[in-house]
Amino acid sequence: MEVVNLLEFLNSTKDLYSLSYARCSRNLVNFLDLMIEDEQFTRKIDLGVMFVSQESTDKYVIVDGLERVISLSLLLHAVCECYKKTSTKNDKAIETIRSKYLLDGSKPKLHLEQKDQVIYNKIIYGERLSGKEKEAPMFVLLHNFWSQIKEEKLLAANIFRMLQKVCVYLVDTENINLRDLYYSLNRNSNELDLLMMVEDYLKDLGITDSWSDIKSVFDNNISDINLFFKDFFVTKFSFKEFKKERLYEIFVNYFETMLLYLPQNAIINKILKSAKLYKKLLNVDIDNSELKNALIQIKMHNGEDTFAYLLNIYEDYEDGNVSEATFLEILLTIDEYLQKRQKAPSDVSFNQLIQYLNAFITCK
Repeated sequence: MEVVNLLEFLNSTKDLYSLSYARCSRNLVNFLDLMIEDEQFTRKIDLGVMFVSQESTDKYVIVDGLERVISLSLLLHAVCECYKKTSTKNDKAIETIRSKYLLDGSKPKLHLEQKDQVIYNKIIYGERLSGKEKEAPMFVLLHNFWSQIKEEKLLAANIFRMLQKVCVYLVDTENINLRDLYYSLNRNSNELDLLMMVEDYLKDLGITDSWSDIKSVFDNNISDINLFFKDFFVTKFSFKEFKKERLYEIFVNYFETMLLYLPQNAIINKILKSAKLYKKLLNVDIDNSELKNALIQIKMHNGEDTFAYLLNIYEDYEDGNVSEATFLEILLTIDEYLQKRQKAPSDVSFNQLIQYLNAFITCK
Protein backbone atom coordinates (compact mmCIF):
# COMPACT_ATOMS: atom_id res chain seq x y z
CA MET A 1 0.00 0.00 0.00
CA GLU A 2 1.29 3.46 -0.90
CA VAL A 3 -0.05 6.97 -0.50
CA VAL A 4 -0.43 8.70 -3.86
CA ASN A 5 -1.81 11.98 -5.11
CA LEU A 6 -4.88 11.13 -7.18
CA LEU A 7 -4.10 13.77 -9.79
CA GLU A 8 -0.57 12.45 -10.28
CA PHE A 9 -1.88 8.90 -10.42
CA LEU A 10 -4.15 9.92 -13.28
CA ASN A 11 -1.20 11.61 -15.00
CA SER A 12 1.01 8.52 -14.69
CA THR A 13 -1.43 6.14 -16.36
CA LYS A 14 -2.33 5.53 -19.99
CA ASP A 15 -5.24 3.15 -19.48
CA LEU A 16 -7.63 2.81 -16.52
CA TYR A 17 -10.20 0.05 -16.82
CA SER A 18 -13.32 -0.48 -14.78
CA LEU A 19 -14.56 -4.00 -14.10
CA SER A 20 -17.11 -5.10 -16.70
CA TYR A 21 -19.88 -5.24 -14.09
CA ALA A 22 -18.96 -2.00 -12.26
CA ARG A 23 -21.31 0.85 -13.15
CA CYS A 24 -20.89 4.50 -12.27
CA SER A 25 -23.06 4.99 -9.18
CA ARG A 26 -24.43 8.14 -7.59
CA ASN A 27 -21.60 8.11 -5.05
CA LEU A 28 -19.49 10.57 -7.02
CA VAL A 29 -17.25 13.11 -5.27
CA ASN A 30 -17.82 16.85 -5.53
CA PHE A 31 -14.22 17.97 -5.12
CA LEU A 32 -15.24 21.63 -5.16
CA ASP A 33 -17.07 21.17 -1.86
CA LEU A 34 -13.72 20.15 -0.39
CA MET A 35 -12.37 23.61 -1.26
CA ILE A 36 -14.98 25.22 0.99
CA GLU A 37 -13.92 23.01 3.89
CA ASP A 38 -10.28 24.12 3.61
CA GLU A 39 -10.03 27.36 1.67
CA GLN A 40 -6.33 27.82 2.47
CA PHE A 41 -5.42 24.27 1.33
CA THR A 42 -3.48 23.64 4.52
CA ARG A 43 -4.21 19.97 5.01
CA LYS A 44 -4.12 16.73 3.06
CA ILE A 45 -7.48 15.54 1.71
CA ASP A 46 -7.71 11.81 2.43
CA LEU A 47 -10.11 9.94 0.12
CA GLY A 48 -9.42 6.55 1.65
CA VAL A 49 -8.29 3.26 0.15
CA MET A 50 -8.39 2.58 -3.57
CA PHE A 51 -7.99 -1.01 -4.80
CA VAL A 52 -6.41 -1.54 -8.21
CA SER A 53 -4.90 -4.36 -10.22
CA GLN A 54 -1.75 -3.23 -12.02
CA GLU A 55 -1.57 -4.89 -15.43
CA SER A 56 1.56 -3.06 -16.57
CA THR A 57 3.57 0.06 -15.72
CA ASP A 58 0.83 2.46 -16.85
CA LYS A 59 -2.22 0.22 -17.12
CA TYR A 60 -4.56 -0.49 -14.18
CA VAL A 61 -7.92 -2.12 -13.50
CA ILE A 62 -9.89 -0.19 -10.89
CA VAL A 63 -11.49 -2.60 -8.42
CA ASP A 64 -12.73 -0.02 -5.95
CA GLY A 65 -12.40 3.75 -6.36
CA LEU A 66 -14.00 4.19 -9.79
CA GLU A 67 -16.28 7.02 -8.66
CA ARG A 68 -13.30 9.01 -7.34
CA VAL A 69 -11.42 8.72 -10.64
CA ILE A 70 -14.51 9.57 -12.71
CA SER A 71 -15.25 12.57 -10.47
CA LEU A 72 -11.71 13.90 -10.83
CA SER A 73 -11.82 13.46 -14.61
CA LEU A 74 -15.15 15.30 -14.83
CA LEU A 75 -13.83 18.18 -12.74
CA LEU A 76 -10.79 18.52 -15.00
CA HIS A 77 -13.07 18.53 -18.04
CA ALA A 78 -15.33 21.14 -16.41
CA VAL A 79 -12.33 23.40 -15.78
CA CYS A 80 -11.34 23.07 -19.42
CA GLU A 81 -14.83 23.94 -20.62
CA CYS A 82 -15.21 26.94 -18.31
CA TYR A 83 -11.89 28.47 -19.39
CA LYS A 84 -12.09 27.54 -23.06
CA LYS A 85 -11.39 30.42 -25.47
CA THR A 86 -10.82 32.91 -22.65
CA SER A 87 -7.18 33.45 -23.65
CA THR A 88 -4.40 31.88 -25.69
CA LYS A 89 -2.59 30.97 -22.47
CA ASN A 90 -5.67 29.21 -21.10
CA ASP A 91 -6.23 27.32 -24.34
CA LYS A 92 -2.67 25.95 -24.16
CA ALA A 93 -3.23 24.99 -20.51
CA ILE A 94 -6.43 23.18 -21.53
CA GLU A 95 -4.52 21.15 -24.13
CA THR A 96 -1.99 20.20 -21.44
CA ILE A 97 -4.73 19.15 -18.98
CA ARG A 98 -6.47 16.99 -21.57
CA SER A 99 -3.27 15.32 -22.78
CA LYS A 100 -1.90 14.69 -19.27
CA TYR A 101 -5.01 13.59 -17.40
CA LEU A 102 -7.92 12.79 -19.73
CA LEU A 103 -6.58 11.37 -22.98
CA ASP A 104 -4.02 8.86 -24.17
CA GLY A 105 -3.39 10.25 -27.62
CA SER A 106 -6.88 10.83 -28.99
CA LYS A 107 -8.63 8.22 -26.83
CA PRO A 108 -9.93 8.58 -23.25
CA LYS A 109 -7.75 7.05 -20.57
CA LEU A 110 -10.85 5.79 -18.79
CA HIS A 111 -12.38 2.56 -20.12
CA LEU A 112 -15.79 2.07 -18.56
CA GLU A 113 -18.75 -0.28 -18.78
CA GLN A 114 -20.39 0.12 -22.19
CA LYS A 115 -23.30 2.41 -21.26
CA ASP A 116 -21.13 4.54 -18.99
CA GLN A 117 -18.48 4.76 -21.71
CA VAL A 118 -20.96 6.20 -24.20
CA ILE A 119 -21.93 8.99 -21.80
CA TYR A 120 -18.34 9.66 -20.70
CA ASN A 121 -17.08 9.83 -24.30
CA LYS A 122 -19.84 12.25 -25.28
CA ILE A 123 -18.88 14.48 -22.36
CA ILE A 124 -15.14 14.40 -23.07
CA TYR A 125 -15.58 15.00 -26.82
CA GLY A 126 -18.28 17.66 -26.35
CA GLU A 127 -21.01 15.71 -28.13
CA ARG A 128 -24.73 16.22 -27.56
CA LEU A 129 -26.33 14.02 -24.90
CA SER A 130 -29.91 12.79 -24.95
CA GLY A 131 -32.38 13.82 -22.26
CA LYS A 132 -32.02 10.43 -20.61
CA GLU A 133 -28.23 10.62 -20.67
CA LYS A 134 -28.37 14.02 -18.97
CA GLU A 135 -30.04 12.32 -16.00
CA ALA A 136 -26.97 10.11 -15.50
CA PRO A 137 -24.86 10.78 -12.37
CA MET A 138 -21.86 11.77 -14.50
CA PHE A 139 -23.65 14.59 -16.29
CA VAL A 140 -25.39 15.77 -13.11
CA LEU A 141 -22.01 16.12 -11.36
CA LEU A 142 -20.46 17.80 -14.40
CA HIS A 143 -23.30 20.33 -14.47
CA ASN A 144 -22.74 21.03 -10.76
CA PHE A 145 -19.04 21.62 -11.45
CA TRP A 146 -19.86 24.06 -14.25
CA SER A 147 -22.32 25.96 -12.08
CA GLN A 148 -20.01 26.19 -9.06
CA ILE A 149 -16.97 27.32 -11.07
CA LYS A 150 -18.94 30.07 -12.80
CA GLU A 151 -21.20 31.20 -9.94
CA GLU A 152 -18.47 31.15 -7.29
CA LYS A 153 -15.85 32.45 -9.74
CA LEU A 154 -13.42 29.72 -8.79
CA LEU A 155 -9.92 30.08 -10.18
CA ALA A 156 -8.36 27.14 -12.00
CA ALA A 157 -5.13 27.72 -10.07
CA ASN A 158 -6.94 27.28 -6.76
CA ILE A 159 -8.71 24.18 -7.98
CA PHE A 160 -5.34 22.63 -8.85
CA ARG A 161 -3.90 23.70 -5.50
CA MET A 162 -6.72 21.78 -3.86
CA LEU A 163 -6.24 18.75 -6.09
CA GLN A 164 -2.57 18.60 -5.14
CA LYS A 165 -3.78 17.78 -1.62
CA VAL A 166 -6.10 14.93 -2.64
CA CYS A 167 -4.55 11.56 -1.73
CA VAL A 168 -5.60 7.92 -1.71
CA TYR A 169 -4.06 4.78 -0.25
CA LEU A 170 -3.36 2.69 -3.34
CA VAL A 171 -3.56 -1.07 -2.80
CA ASP A 172 -2.51 -3.54 -5.50
CA THR A 173 -4.79 -6.60 -5.52
CA GLU A 174 -2.17 -9.07 -6.71
CA ASN A 175 -3.30 -12.73 -6.51
CA ILE A 176 -6.80 -11.76 -5.31
CA ASN A 177 -10.00 -12.63 -7.17
CA LEU A 178 -11.15 -9.19 -8.34
CA ARG A 179 -14.83 -10.04 -8.58
CA ASP A 180 -15.02 -11.48 -5.08
CA LEU A 181 -13.10 -8.50 -3.67
CA TYR A 182 -15.40 -6.06 -5.48
CA TYR A 183 -18.44 -7.88 -4.14
CA SER A 184 -17.16 -7.98 -0.56
CA LEU A 185 -16.44 -4.23 -0.68
CA ASN A 186 -19.78 -3.30 -2.24
CA ARG A 187 -22.21 -6.04 -1.19
CA ASN A 188 -24.40 -3.58 0.76
CA SER A 189 -24.83 -1.29 -2.21
CA ASN A 190 -28.20 -1.37 -3.94
CA GLU A 191 -26.56 -0.35 -7.23
CA LEU A 192 -24.64 -3.58 -7.86
CA ASP A 193 -25.28 -5.21 -11.23
CA LEU A 194 -25.55 -8.74 -9.83
CA LEU A 195 -26.56 -10.35 -13.11
CA MET A 196 -23.44 -8.93 -14.77
CA MET A 197 -21.39 -10.40 -11.92
CA VAL A 198 -23.02 -13.79 -12.50
CA GLU A 199 -22.24 -13.44 -16.20
CA ASP A 200 -18.60 -12.64 -15.41
CA TYR A 201 -18.39 -15.67 -13.10
CA LEU A 202 -19.70 -17.95 -15.87
CA LYS A 203 -17.37 -16.30 -18.38
CA ASP A 204 -14.42 -17.32 -16.21
CA LEU A 205 -15.71 -20.89 -16.45
CA GLY A 206 -15.94 -20.61 -20.23
CA ILE A 207 -19.75 -20.57 -20.21
CA THR A 208 -21.08 -17.74 -22.36
CA ASP A 209 -23.49 -19.12 -24.98
CA SER A 210 -25.81 -20.85 -22.51
CA TRP A 211 -25.96 -17.75 -20.33
CA SER A 212 -26.92 -15.73 -23.40
CA ASP A 213 -29.60 -18.32 -24.10
CA ILE A 214 -31.02 -17.89 -20.60
CA LYS A 215 -31.24 -14.12 -21.07
CA SER A 216 -32.80 -14.62 -24.49
CA VAL A 217 -35.56 -16.77 -23.00
CA PHE A 218 -36.77 -13.64 -21.22
CA ASP A 219 -35.92 -11.31 -24.13
CA ASN A 220 -33.19 -9.81 -21.91
CA ASN A 221 -35.88 -8.42 -19.62
CA ILE A 222 -33.97 -7.84 -16.36
CA SER A 223 -37.10 -7.91 -14.18
CA ASP A 224 -38.21 -11.30 -15.52
CA ILE A 225 -34.69 -12.74 -15.23
CA ASN A 226 -34.47 -11.64 -11.59
CA LEU A 227 -37.95 -13.01 -10.94
CA PHE A 228 -36.94 -16.36 -12.39
CA PHE A 229 -33.82 -16.67 -10.26
CA LYS A 230 -35.76 -15.69 -7.14
CA ASP A 231 -38.27 -18.49 -7.67
CA PHE A 232 -35.64 -20.93 -8.94
CA PHE A 233 -33.49 -20.58 -5.82
CA VAL A 234 -36.38 -20.39 -3.35
CA THR A 235 -37.10 -24.06 -3.97
CA LYS A 236 -33.49 -25.14 -4.39
CA PHE A 237 -32.45 -23.73 -1.00
CA SER A 238 -35.83 -23.85 0.78
CA PHE A 239 -35.67 -20.11 1.38
CA LYS A 240 -38.55 -18.63 3.32
CA GLU A 241 -37.52 -15.27 1.90
CA PHE A 242 -35.21 -14.64 -1.05
CA LYS A 243 -32.84 -11.72 -0.62
CA LYS A 244 -32.34 -10.36 -4.12
CA GLU A 245 -29.23 -8.41 -3.06
CA ARG A 246 -27.51 -11.77 -2.46
CA LEU A 247 -28.19 -13.17 -5.95
CA TYR A 248 -24.52 -13.34 -6.94
CA GLU A 249 -23.34 -15.28 -3.89
CA ILE A 250 -26.43 -17.53 -3.98
CA PHE A 251 -25.78 -18.35 -7.64
CA VAL A 252 -22.09 -19.07 -7.03
CA ASN A 253 -22.92 -21.20 -3.98
CA TYR A 254 -25.45 -23.21 -5.98
CA PHE A 255 -23.12 -23.66 -8.96
CA GLU A 256 -20.08 -24.61 -6.87
CA THR A 257 -22.17 -27.14 -4.92
CA MET A 258 -23.61 -28.69 -8.08
CA LEU A 259 -20.13 -28.95 -9.60
CA LEU A 260 -19.41 -31.61 -6.99
CA TYR A 261 -21.94 -33.85 -8.73
CA LEU A 262 -22.41 -32.65 -12.32
CA PRO A 263 -20.29 -31.18 -15.13
CA GLN A 264 -20.76 -27.46 -15.62
CA ASN A 265 -22.59 -27.77 -18.96
CA ALA A 266 -25.16 -30.07 -17.36
CA ILE A 267 -25.75 -27.50 -14.60
CA ILE A 268 -26.20 -24.52 -16.88
CA ASN A 269 -28.45 -26.55 -19.19
CA LYS A 270 -30.56 -27.50 -16.19
CA ILE A 271 -30.95 -23.81 -15.34
CA LEU A 272 -31.78 -23.07 -18.99
CA LYS A 273 -34.46 -25.76 -19.01
CA SER A 274 -36.00 -24.32 -15.85
CA ALA A 275 -35.91 -20.84 -17.38
CA LYS A 276 -37.88 -22.02 -20.41
CA LEU A 277 -40.49 -23.66 -18.17
CA TYR A 278 -40.73 -20.54 -16.01
CA LYS A 279 -41.31 -18.39 -19.11
CA LYS A 280 -44.17 -20.73 -20.01
CA LEU A 281 -45.64 -20.22 -16.55
CA LEU A 282 -45.36 -16.45 -16.89
CA ASN A 283 -46.99 -16.47 -20.32
CA VAL A 284 -49.44 -19.31 -19.53
CA ASP A 285 -47.98 -21.04 -22.56
CA ILE A 286 -49.06 -24.64 -21.91
CA ASP A 287 -50.56 -26.87 -24.62
CA ASN A 288 -52.85 -28.87 -22.34
CA SER A 289 -56.09 -26.84 -22.14
CA GLU A 290 -57.05 -27.99 -18.63
CA LEU A 291 -53.65 -27.15 -17.20
CA LYS A 292 -53.66 -23.85 -19.07
CA ASN A 293 -57.08 -22.82 -17.76
CA ALA A 294 -56.11 -23.74 -14.20
CA LEU A 295 -52.95 -21.65 -14.49
CA ILE A 296 -54.94 -18.71 -15.90
CA GLN A 297 -57.17 -18.85 -12.82
CA ILE A 298 -54.11 -18.85 -10.54
CA LYS A 299 -52.78 -15.71 -12.25
CA MET A 300 -56.19 -14.06 -12.10
CA HIS A 301 -56.28 -14.68 -8.35
CA ASN A 302 -52.86 -13.07 -7.78
CA GLY A 303 -50.97 -16.30 -7.33
CA GLU A 304 -47.54 -15.06 -8.38
CA ASP A 305 -46.16 -16.00 -4.95
CA THR A 306 -46.91 -19.64 -5.77
CA PHE A 307 -44.75 -19.70 -8.91
CA ALA A 308 -41.63 -20.91 -7.14
CA TYR A 309 -43.47 -24.03 -6.05
CA LEU A 310 -45.24 -24.35 -9.40
CA LEU A 311 -41.90 -24.27 -11.21
CA ASN A 312 -40.70 -27.15 -9.07
CA ILE A 313 -43.83 -29.19 -9.80
CA TYR A 314 -43.76 -28.25 -13.48
CA GLU A 315 -40.21 -29.60 -13.70
CA ASP A 316 -41.32 -32.88 -12.09
CA TYR A 317 -44.25 -33.03 -14.53
CA GLU A 318 -41.97 -32.51 -17.54
CA ASP A 319 -39.55 -35.16 -16.20
CA GLY A 320 -42.41 -37.66 -15.85
CA ASN A 321 -42.25 -37.74 -12.04
CA VAL A 322 -45.73 -36.21 -11.63
CA SER A 323 -48.73 -37.29 -13.69
CA GLU A 324 -50.94 -34.90 -15.61
CA ALA A 325 -53.87 -35.65 -13.30
CA THR A 326 -51.79 -34.94 -10.20
CA PHE A 327 -50.41 -31.71 -11.69
CA LEU A 328 -53.94 -30.55 -12.52
CA GLU A 329 -55.23 -31.36 -9.05
CA ILE A 330 -52.34 -29.39 -7.51
CA LEU A 331 -53.16 -26.39 -9.69
CA LEU A 332 -56.84 -26.56 -8.75
CA THR A 333 -56.01 -26.89 -5.04
CA ILE A 334 -53.71 -23.87 -5.21
CA ASP A 335 -56.36 -21.83 -7.00
CA GLU A 336 -58.96 -22.79 -4.38
CA TYR A 337 -56.57 -21.58 -1.68
CA LEU A 338 -55.99 -18.30 -3.55
CA GLN A 339 -59.71 -17.63 -3.94
CA LYS A 340 -60.26 -18.12 -0.21
CA ARG A 341 -57.25 -15.90 0.53
CA GLN A 342 -58.73 -13.12 -1.58
CA LYS A 343 -62.07 -13.26 0.20
CA ALA A 344 -60.68 -13.29 3.73
CA PRO A 345 -57.27 -13.28 5.44
CA SER A 346 -56.13 -16.78 6.27
CA ASP A 347 -53.98 -18.12 9.07
CA VAL A 348 -52.80 -20.83 6.68
CA SER A 349 -49.67 -19.73 4.86
CA PHE A 350 -48.80 -21.05 1.43
CA ASN A 351 -45.79 -22.81 2.95
CA GLN A 352 -48.18 -24.84 5.09
CA LEU A 353 -50.20 -25.68 2.00
CA ILE A 354 -47.00 -26.87 0.31
CA GLN A 355 -46.54 -29.46 3.06
CA TYR A 356 -50.03 -30.80 2.33
CA LEU A 357 -49.43 -30.82 -1.45
CA ASN A 358 -46.11 -32.63 -1.06
CA ALA A 359 -47.79 -35.25 1.09
CA PHE A 360 -50.49 -35.55 -1.56
CA ILE A 361 -47.86 -36.11 -4.29
CA THR A 362 -46.12 -38.74 -2.18
CA CYS A 363 -49.39 -40.65 -1.79
CA LYS A 364 -49.90 -40.57 -5.53
